Amino acid sequence: MDTITKRLAQIRCIPMVKQGGEDQADALIKALRASDLRVANISQQMAGGLALLRRLAQEEDLIIGGGNVQTLQEAKAALEAGAAFIFSPLFNEQMVEYCQQVGKPIYAVTTQAAVAKAWNLKTLGCFPVEELGGLPFINAMGEQEGLNFIVAGHINEEMTATYLENPHVLAMTGSWMLKETDWEATTAALKRAKKFSLPSA
Repeated sequence: MDTITKRLAQIRCIPMVKQGGEDQADALIKALRASDLRVANISQQMAGGLALLRRLAQEEDLIIGGGNVQTLQEAKAALEAGAAFIFSPLFNEQMVEYCQQVGKPIYAVTTQAAVAKAWNLKTLGCFPVEELGGLPFINAMGEQEGLNFIVAGHINEEMTATYLENPHVLAMTGSWMLKETDWEATTAALKRAKKFSLPSA
């Protein structure tokens, strides 16, 4: 397991930023540090997503990923902007190949274990997790194929513990930790998410 994936598996909860832009960078950085949950997954489908990623990636104590990456071009742009990892809701072979060439982890989504094995992927994205079959799907892929997952897709705070208790789930990424422009509420939610982290995180 690579260093970034190990860190995410220790941190466990990865805030998914789906709205806003570079103008919220300072407030978000402050909230992440105040909660000690120093990670974020920045959607590359939102306006200003790449600029926000680039700004956050300048902070050496934060692990910033490119989220909802759907094309090779988006993956290249995110990594060039400083993304530590790529989370993709699909399986694009060119994207996977590129990430492997440059030594960056990619958590792509596929329900076919043979595809994951062909690309030597041990950790996959699972999105949308409930629609793909939820815990029964994860258990089957984990027990039979030896795969681990970072789960995503409409996972609220109440569901987080259920997923993270599963031995095949390394981490989850979701937006419940972010309360739009209410940074006090966001910091409080991030602190609650931090409690899921392993002691070594």
